[in-house]
Amino acid sequence: MKPTRRHLLAGLSALAVAPLLAACGQDETTSGTDEPAPEAAGAFPVTITHKYGETTLEKAPSRVVCVGLTEQDALLALGIVPVAVTKWFGDAPGYIFSWAVDKLGDAELPDVLEDSNGVQVEKVAALAPDLIIGQYSGLTEKDYELLSKIAPTVAQSGDHADYGAPWDEMALTIGKAVGRPDQMQEIIDGVKQQIADAAAANPDFAGRTAMVVTPYEGLFIYGPEDPRSRMLVDLGFEFPTDEFGGEGEEFGTSVSAERTSDLDKIDVAVWLDLEADPAVKKVFDQTTTAAEGRWFDISSDDGDYYVAHSFVTPLSIPYVLERYVPQLAAAVDGDPATQVPAPAA
Repeated sequence: MKPTRRHLLAGLSALAVAPLLAACGQDETTSGTDEPAPEAAGAFPVTITHKYGETTLEKAPSRVVCVGLTEQDALLALGIVPVAVTKWFGDAPGYIFSWAVDKLGDAELPDVLEDSNGVQVEKVAALAPDLIIGQYSGLTEKDYELLSKIAPTVAQSGDHADYGAPWDEMALTIGKAVGRPDQMQEIIDGVKQQIADAAAANPDFAGRTAMVVTPYEGLFIYGPEDPRSRMLVDLGFEFPTDEFGGEGEEFGTSVSAERTSDLDKIDVAVWLDLEADPAVKKVFDQTTTAAEGRWFDISSDDGDYYVAHSFVTPLSIPYVLERYVPQLAAAVDGDPATQVPAPAA
């Protein structure tokens, strides 16, 4: 089954619609059994602050349920297989995608939760978790209160918009929750080095404006706090705040289709599913950004790359960089004769 636009946009909170690992985890894989994951000395008890208060964990968990959309990757990077994950978009057994599947080892695939009608609290309870993680999520306070009656629950950060926390902060929070903060920091540092190396190898990115956009209720602009936008900034680009964004638009916002013409003012447009709205595409086709080839489209036809581009996790980022950076380099030169390469298989 191909990813769909409905599932891509299902990860947007009310705010939005009102969206080669350098340091590997340990070789052993801990599945969702009653065996706790090995933790660092002195890792517990640990108290984690989040949007709805504080959660204290007394010992290493053995059964982790992910009620956010991407947390499985950070856990797998540490060799921990959750007992359940939450479906977002795309399709893969147990919602473990190609960039992460080798981390499964011989463990059983996680159960898959649906969140189209809210968190499946009863199903979560039936899984008997001892830790519930919701970092890349839009958990409400009611969700948090219900889940906390089942097991210690670590909700999303209160320092950022829902779905807008930096990937490294989310990963480190997960590492702390399972008692492996130092190991997670090593993984994060390795991935950040890959990003820095890519930026250094492409000095033309520095100071140029770039943004991720998609047709949705006109033109949807992924704002400066969205992980996809943060990735462009980490690679050296700047978010065009003079033209797009503003108070209350940190994660993203929809503007009229006519505003697509304003993409003339930015250096690179990264589209998700440009063909989804003919009216938006018609406006974009008339821009100099289009004429000069300063754009490319990532669509459901690109399979796992399409999904990985939105995941932005310690495991997906290296997979994305291999495909994304050559596309950005071809687009940023402003020469329509430069063909943007198709992503590597």
